Amino acid sequence: FHHGSLIDVPLKSITLGGLLEDAKKWCKDNPKELVIIFHSELVHEAGYNGLSTQIYESTDDDYSNSYQNRRRRLEDENVQDNEKKEEEEGEKDEAKQNVDDYYNDDYMDDAAEGDDAQVSYSYTYSGIAKIRSVYEEHEVPYFSCDKIAGLTVAEAMELADLSQYDGKGYLLAVDRHDMYASFCGKANWVQDSLVTCHSQIYNAGAQGQLQYSHCTDRKENSGQSKLAALQEYVKASANNEPTDDYNTLGPPEDEDYYPFTQIQGFWQVDARSVQIGLMTASNLLDDNRRSGVNEELVNMVYNEQFKSISLIAMDNVAVNGNAMFSVLRNACGQSSNFNDDEVLPCGSNLVRPNMQTNHKLPVFWNIVLFIVYGALIVMVSVMLLQAFRLRNQGPQVG
Repeated sequence: FHHGSLIDVPLKSITLGGLLEDAKKWCKDNPKELVIIFHSELVHEAGYNGLSTQIYESTDDDYSNSYQNRRRRLEDENVQDNEKKEEEEGEKDEAKQNVDDYYNDDYMDDAAEGDDAQVSYSYTYSGIAKIRSVYEEHEVPYFSCDKIAGLTVAEAMELADLSQYDGKGYLLAVDRHDMYASFCGKANWVQDSLVTCHSQIYNAGAQGQLQYSHCTDRKENSGQSKLAALQEYVKASANNEPTDDYNTLGPPEDEDYYPFTQIQGFWQVDARSVQIGLMTASNLLDDNRRSGVNEELVNMVYNEQFKSISLIAMDNVAVNGNAMFSVLRNACGQSSNFNDDEVLPCGSNLVRPNMQTNHKLPVFWNIVLFIVYGALIVMVSVMLLQAFRLRNQGPQVG
């Protein structure tokens, strides 16, 4: 059960390095945007084979646990001193060193020696080491979750600045650096509450027969009821009481351990929904487009139905992805950089962006089109018949 046709794009041709180059190209075309790549179970390792690559790690509690102290340490060694206006090449070299220091062994060793702290050995997983080598090869910053927890957007952009590698834009990748390269936030994926596009229901009124329910049946109650269920699911992910229970929907309580919280605004899948989807020759992209789920999600954000938004996950962003970008960018309460006398319009005070829809033409217009096309076919047929008759009669004698 896949996202679309794999005939023209075989999976073996898709690599992490290729995706990074695509992301860098997008950042170059959009140099003011911050792009963060999140991993979620990108690798799977088990046993002693999962451990390798010995690195230094400081045991200083202030350095390891205090994010404020970590930011001050970074600021003290930061080379972005606009007042001095150093030469451009010198600034790039020092800026690159500043970010490289964040996860280089030499820096950890020097930092520990400078603070008279003890340095202990730790291990990183071989999968993480391989991922890191790919990011280093393609010159994209790659950090663990604790390195970005508590940062402001400006501080995150400082770490993600690609100009340190002679690039353009802002791009970085994060995960937990654990055995699975896990997601840095609370995913709000609760197995017992998943809302799938395809499901099987037992209809006692139809002689006990099993029936199928599809999110794409927009004319039937099944499509609307599934969409309503997904709306309740995503609202619970953002609006419930904060909790660190991974099996309970809601934002996290410990924002240091969960720097992000996800709103899963897409049709989730399980084994049964995959089977039914394959039976109906469906795929995730078609389900997304035909159900209109992205359009509904944009409306929910526009109408301020979420108390807070950290991350919104969507399938098939080619459909109304720009509309979602617009309503998120224009949501109220994101900035205080304006005068007290100046009130900027935001949120639902702005016009809702235009969106693509998949609604079929009403029956009346279908009848009109049938009549028009039918008349054209009749006219062409009559003209061809007349032409054949004239040809068979031969030339006329005066």
